[in-house]
Amino acid sequence: MELQGVIKNPDPALGSSQRNPVPIGKTIKTKIERGDRYSAPVIYDLEITLLEILRGQEAWERGKAQEVLNELAKSGFEYILAHLKVGFFRRGRGLGGDVYEIREGQILAVSADGKTQYEIPAVPQQPQPQLVDLSFKPGESHSGWILLQVPKNEAKPLLLFNREYVENVFGIWGPIWFCLY
Repeated sequence: MELQGVIKNPDPALGSSQRNPVPIGKTIKTKIERGDRYSAPVIYDLEITLLEILRGQEAWERGKAQEVLNELAKSGFEYILAHLKVGFFRRGRGLGGDVYEIREGQILAVSADGKTQYEIPAVPQQPQPQLVDLSFKPGESHSGWILLQVPKNEAKPLLLFNREYVENVFGIWGPIWFCLY
């Protein structure tokens, strides 16, 4: 017996899983928490857009021109440069005093099934303008590049953006998934 009006397998919200990643050019708005587990967290919004990607030879040439890359990707792999725009906004009234920073390892390339995370290439600095270690004040938006690598045979890799949350306050919010193809 099937219930009227009940959806058997609803599609997840855009970006909430590898089955429904955010496409290139689409902006996603998500919540993050700032604070610690012993005080009430402050809720902020992040607006994230994957603006463009460069893969293979294009990524290599741009990385080499910026003197970020000086050697080819590992055997069987190729570079991807992901251009993202990130905005940091206080939810509700007031400007908020927290500063937001994207840390190394917070943005990763993963397999199409979401089960394999690919190693971030070891480089002295990210391509310019960079997002890693850049400070955002509430109300600011910045765009920049992230260098990643994926297997050459990975046709539909994904980008994983790990959100911040305060442990045990409102629960664990999962990462945001983006198309890297």
